[in-house]
Amino acid sequence: MNKNSNSASLLEDVLAVVSNTLNLQPEAVSAECNLIEAGLDSITLMNLVSTWRAAGYDINFADLAKKPFVGAWVEYLRVSATSLADNTQDTIFGIPKIKIGKLPHAPFSLAPMQYAYWLGRDVNQPLGGVSAHLYCEFELSAINDKSQPLDLARLTLAIEKLVQRHSSLRLQVCSSGQQIHNPSNNTVHVIFNDLRDKPTDVAQQLLEQYRSTYSSQMLDIESGEVFAVALSLLENGNSRLHLDIDMIAADAVSYRTLLRDLALLYDDPDVELADLAISYKDCRMAIEHNWESIKESSGMWWQTQLASLPNGPLLPLKAASSQHPITTRRHFNIDPQRKAQLYAQCRQYGLTPSVVLATVLAETLAGWSKDPRFILNVPLFQRPLAGPNIKEVVGDFSSSILLDVDTGPTATFVTRARDVQSSMHEGAARADYGGVHVLRDLGRARGQQVTAPVVFTSALNLGELFDANVRRVFGDPIWIISQGPQVLLDAQVTELDGGILINWDCREDAFVDGVLDAMFNFFSNTVVNLVTEPDYWNTYIGDTLPKNRAVAELQEPVITKNVKHDETSLSMPVVRVVASIWHEVIGGDGSNIHQNLFAAGGDSVLASSLIAQIREIFGSNSIDMKSLFSSPSIAGIAASITYSTDVEEVLQIAQVYCEILDLDDDALSAELEMEGSL
Repeated sequence: MNKNSNSASLLEDVLAVVSNTLNLQPEAVSAECNLIEAGLDSITLMNLVSTWRAAGYDINFADLAKKPFVGAWVEYLRVSATSLADNTQDTIFGIPKIKIGKLPHAPFSLAPMQYAYWLGRDVNQPLGGVSAHLYCEFELSAINDKSQPLDLARLTLAIEKLVQRHSSLRLQVCSSGQQIHNPSNNTVHVIFNDLRDKPTDVAQQLLEQYRSTYSSQMLDIESGEVFAVALSLLENGNSRLHLDIDMIAADAVSYRTLLRDLALLYDDPDVELADLAISYKDCRMAIEHNWESIKESSGMWWQTQLASLPNGPLLPLKAASSQHPITTRRHFNIDPQRKAQLYAQCRQYGLTPSVVLATVLAETLAGWSKDPRFILNVPLFQRPLAGPNIKEVVGDFSSSILLDVDTGPTATFVTRARDVQSSMHEGAARADYGGVHVLRDLGRARGQQVTAPVVFTSALNLGELFDANVRRVFGDPIWIISQGPQVLLDAQVTELDGGILINWDCREDAFVDGVLDAMFNFFSNTVVNLVTEPDYWNTYIGDTLPKNRAVAELQEPVITKNVKHDETSLSMPVVRVVASIWHEVIGGDGSNIHQNLFAAGGDSVLASSLIAQIREIFGSNSIDMKSLFSSPSIAGIAASITYSTDVEEVLQIAQVYCEILDLDDDALSAELEMEGSL
């Protein structure tokens, strides 16, 4: 679009873009048309905002969401044309290239969600000890598809080309909390399981073992393992492809890109995919370049919300979760016909399908939660940048918002959904300051770690999870499951086979027995009722909750942790040294040696400074970022230092440092003068 065009041509352009985006006939859209009723949702709106910003319009999500009408948008676009710097060959996203891609293989910071994924792997974190990963199996039927089984050599070559193309598949997490995208000579070994000579029952047993292992594995991301592939050949001529990717390397949009590219590279080994003009590192550096302005705008808005934000839903959990996390999946499908019915009813009430399904989840949680008001963690997959081939770049661009849901007052479903939609739009307008940052701010404000363990992940309008070519080349997806740290329940909705697939990935070991089944049955029945019973939208669905359901107790669940060291036996000189550094970097008097770093006002930047000063005293091997976040307190840091290096040496250093601390200013000056005269 030409930002210098007149209002008439601008109206014509906007109508064309909107009708094309919403897959509507041009005559079905007018200047007065309510676009939400026409099928507009938050993800689509975010993409439109990114497109128009790239064209030179200084617009934002909130303003367009307030008035979802083409006529209002045209006027807003007309007056908001800006002189934002155009991308040239010397800049990327308006930032000089020299600031971005000078050292492509040098370490750079993890994105906020990547950082959360990395720290959440630690068993000492609440609901930790698991990785954020997505595992999928495809089965290619030689009989039905009249195709040859997948070829190991051809698959290996395609994987090598895929890894060479996308640097995020060569990601390695450093102990400092940074990431390196290693040079392209890294390889991914394809595990080969030849089951063609195995009896059917033996082969099936082995496949179940593979599934169990791959579904719950933790890839070694600190050694550069973020992508795992296995190929099983079966006696009936079928082949099964096992793919596991750590989400630290790829978000939901990137996952689709990886599958598409892999299918293209396998299907035609000679295909030449267009070069990518920018890398994930370029994107991260550009986002960080804008961080200060984000904190001053969206960050300040979230600060005003902290005092009123509730905690996550308090659900019926066991007193202590298992040391061996168990993730299970519950799912059901909405077929294309019922999907069309649901979408038509959503348009009738001016609601998006994602909001409607999120509201059903909220009503379900409210039925089993002790507190009717709680926050939901809602991931977003917009790419906050516009640039050459930005949609083809693989990496973690995900963010999230904390959705404040209040199910207390009796209300019809439509009323509740409209409140949820309003809250969703308000949060999405400030999604550049993501939920990870907001949770950290909440922890500092409340003096304890705050989590949002129930997630609602909507991928509606991102397109089919597996496009037709992927399924043609690799077969049908027969198994898919995801895990995530600090997540009790991840409710996911995505498009599949023209309909909607709804999954619940659940920490089975954490919930009281029977609760998840009861909740999921209520959730799925409610969705069906909304599709099939038009009057259901104007009822209070809380009245249909099971009468004899389990409801959470008031106390928070006790999450069992592995304690690495006995902190009561720590050397007090080491604790005192750490407390002194803590006081200098973080603040406070250092008297509460068990206070959490974030509760004391710390963040990742201050943590890096804390580590640097500790290393100056105790040596470079004394502590790293992961050790600090495993035990983020004065006592925990002292334990890490004591047990990571030579104990006697640590004690000697601490004793000397404490002697210096005991000197007053005059005595210290005298000591230094004496040393200088020798």
